Amino acid sequence: MTLLVVCLYLPNTIDFNLNDPSLVEQKIGTPVLSQTPSLSTTYDLPSQAPSAGTSSVSTLTTSGTLTNGPLPNFIQSLASRVTSAHNTPPPSPPLTTEIEEFFFKTGSGTSSSSHLPNLVSSTLADINSSSNTASTPSALEFENNFRSEYARSMKKIAETRPNTASPSNIGTAFRDGSEPLSGSPDSMLSSTSQSRLSGGNRPPLTMVTHPRSRANSPPPAKSLVDERRQSIPNVPSLRMAPKRPKNINVVSPSEAASVFSRAPWTVVKFSKGNGGLRNAIARAQAEGTVQDVKWIGTLGMPTDALELSTKAVIENILKKDHNNIPVFAGDSTIEGHYTHYCKDILWPTFHYQIPDNPKSKAYEDHSWVHYHALNKAFADTVIKNYKPGDIIWVHDYHLLLVPGMVREKLPEAKIGFFLHIAFPSSEVYRCLPARKTLLEGMLGADVVGFQTREYARHFRQTCEVVLGLHSSGNYINYKGRRLSVVDISIGIDPPSLQLAAENADVKQWRTMLRERWPDMKLIVGRDKLDQFRGVRNKMLGYERFLKFHPEWKEKVIFIQVCLTNIACQDLESDVSDIVTRINSSNSHVGSEPPVVFLHQDISFEQYLALLFEADAFVVTSLREGMNLTCHEYIFCQEQSSKGPLILSEFTGSASVLGDKCLLVNPWDKVEVADAFYKALTMPLEERKERCDALYSEVMTNTCAHWVKLFLRELDAVCDKRYSN
Repeated sequence: MTLLVVCLYLPNTIDFNLNDPSLVEQKIGTPVLSQTPSLSTTYDLPSQAPSAGTSSVSTLTTSGTLTNGPLPNFIQSLASRVTSAHNTPPPSPPLTTEIEEFFFKTGSGTSSSSHLPNLVSSTLADINSSSNTASTPSALEFENNFRSEYARSMKKIAETRPNTASPSNIGTAFRDGSEPLSGSPDSMLSSTSQSRLSGGNRPPLTMVTHPRSRANSPPPAKSLVDERRQSIPNVPSLRMAPKRPKNINVVSPSEAASVFSRAPWTVVKFSKGNGGLRNAIARAQAEGTVQDVKWIGTLGMPTDALELSTKAVIENILKKDHNNIPVFAGDSTIEGHYTHYCKDILWPTFHYQIPDNPKSKAYEDHSWVHYHALNKAFADTVIKNYKPGDIIWVHDYHLLLVPGMVREKLPEAKIGFFLHIAFPSSEVYRCLPARKTLLEGMLGADVVGFQTREYARHFRQTCEVVLGLHSSGNYINYKGRRLSVVDISIGIDPPSLQLAAENADVKQWRTMLRERWPDMKLIVGRDKLDQFRGVRNKMLGYERFLKFHPEWKEKVIFIQVCLTNIACQDLESDVSDIVTRINSSNSHVGSEPPVVFLHQDISFEQYLALLFEADAFVVTSLREGMNLTCHEYIFCQEQSSKGPLILSEFTGSASVLGDKCLLVNPWDKVEVADAFYKALTMPLEERKERCDALYSEVMTNTCAHWVKLFLRELDAVCDKRYSN
């Protein structure tokens, strides 16, 4: 018997080493001085190419080979300065005899300019053909003319060949012809052998470093407000370091697949995903509750660029060595599923944001197609890897349709489903356009689990309101099956947490915190910065506490850690304003700020140190499934100062921990402020009594206990079904 754990992300993913030297190809189309004659030298960026020189100019062909040839010293210096990153002035002007000799050879067709790239050759040709003087130009005149004509040539190429910067022809993006740069000398001389210096006195051309005036020319036909960001689009500036064109990263799928097929990769632990679930399964395996476990999920990375052969190798390695079965779906499907439907529709609705809320996107159901497609891909993978007797355990709101899809193909399979987040009342849930389909998907399981009794009751009521199903106790009859709806709260893994707490870094951070604030009370909070975590409510309550108890301004520090969330910029600004307002109320410049607001995550060692050294911990979520952070705080405080826990009554943890913590309504800032004061002034005996009761609850309802209870319920329901 194998337990198939089905969740959005696998515990492991793939790390491609795209910095491997064997993958880097030289893609520079402008001439640079070569410091070494090695043909194997490669560079990732133009600015990494050697720019100080020796005796040759090196240019890359499309295939990556170098074309070297002897050139006059003054041409080497000029070409390197015009196209290099520094654009430095010449150390000394070239000799007139050198210029005369070079132009004489150019005119006679025997010049070593055959070794120049086509662009430089054509630039010299333009200088020759545009000059009206029979005399050899001076050094300054020659350089000015060279710079000007070089710029014009590159601008002409950019206008006539706008798409040459694609990855397949980066090496040719700055050439003026289609022949390879390593072609025959005769073909490379074709643009210069017919040019000679002509008579007349022509003033030197001005060096082009800015856009030409359009005062005497009509505006572009496509737009009167066309952007003019630089004089020579998609080419290196004359005074700045060469830059890649803006569309340099646009690659075709076949080219990307080629890179990934050759890139070395390793299997690594995936940092995202449901860490509590992974800890629970690992502890259940260690205690013998389950034996053989296989995970089914996505890699958590884009996979469209991978070749089928690469995907097959990855799948075989993950299956064989890590018991991970990857689900490969299109990148757009995963993006539409998670970012749009899960986060923009399901997450807000399940946290009681009804669709008539101005920020709700519940009616934007275009992403439903992606949600259904990814659930179908998961179901197909489960069916493909299922063997009779296996247990299928599907997790969370990302995969609500999977149990029903699997049930259609495997009617006798043992299927469980657990929702880790909140489940709303029927009055909120029934506003979802796909309400029936989602419920029917969940009802494909034999056991449907929730974090609290309240959420389980909401589900049974919703099935009655939306589908007309009647429940008897904890059971619902659906399509000839009797399924169970249970509330089993997940917990933490105390043994692994104790092991982490003994880390030397944790002890060092604990010492640092107490040395930093030796005589201060520390209040700690750690939340994601989204609209349902109640960070703003927490700060308003703390502000009110300091307003009515100003004597605590010099005695308490509130350390609030917030994980970054780019989708809540308005909330971030609002919270920052409240924090600034609190800290600006200091009595003098030397006092400590009452709030330390860290808008970033911290290391796990720092996090544990804060839990150990905190005198109080605050959770004011407006709605949450199960907050395991406060469970970890209770575990740490049993070995520390036994500080109180301020907890929102709208979290799933409140139903587990009960009134031994300081329960608050996060919308009532007066009640939150009073809880701050009570936590800081609570006598030691009361703190010990509360902490001991909470610690007993946390140590009983562990993650391993959660796995055992759920699988026991699943076995009981399926045994009754088979006996009937």
